[in-house]
Amino acid sequence: MASMSDGVRAVCFARRGVGAASLTDQRQAFENECAARGWTAGPVVCQLGRGGGDGRAWAAVRRLVRARRADVVVVDTLETIGATERDIARELVLLRHAGVRLLITEFGRDTADVASFGPLVAEFGTSVALAGTGVAA
Repeated sequence: MASMSDGVRAVCFARRGVGAASLTDQRQAFENECAARGWTAGPVVCQLGRGGGDGRAWAAVRRLVRARRADVVVVDTLETIGATERDIARELVLLRHAGVRLLITEFGRDTADVASFGPLVAEFGTSVALAGTGVAA
C-alpha cells in the first residue's frame, strides 16, 4: 500500500527580513520536515523583506506547484506567507482554492490534514472578518 509520502516533492518558501529566522534555520527546518515525512526536499525560494504573497519569489513558488514540479510548499511560520493577519488569511484561502498543499513547520500543520488545518483557516478568517468592526476576535 502506498503512503502519502510516496513521491511527494517539497519546495521551501523562505523569507529573509526583520523578524524572520535565519535562512539556515529555515532551510534546516524544511530539510528536517521532509526527512521525517519521507518527502523529496526540492529548492528553497527566498524572498527578501516582508513576508507574503506579493513578491516575485512567492509567484515563482506558485508556478512550481501549478506546473506540478512541487506537491507541497513548506514555510517556517505563517508570517512567511503574509505580513498581516489579513494577508495570511487571504493567502490561506487562495492556496486552499488553488489546491496548493502547505506545511507550516512552526506548528507542524499540513493543509492535507483537514482536522488540524481547517480550524486555523477559520481562526484567521474570523479575525479578518472582525477587523475593522471594533470587535475582538
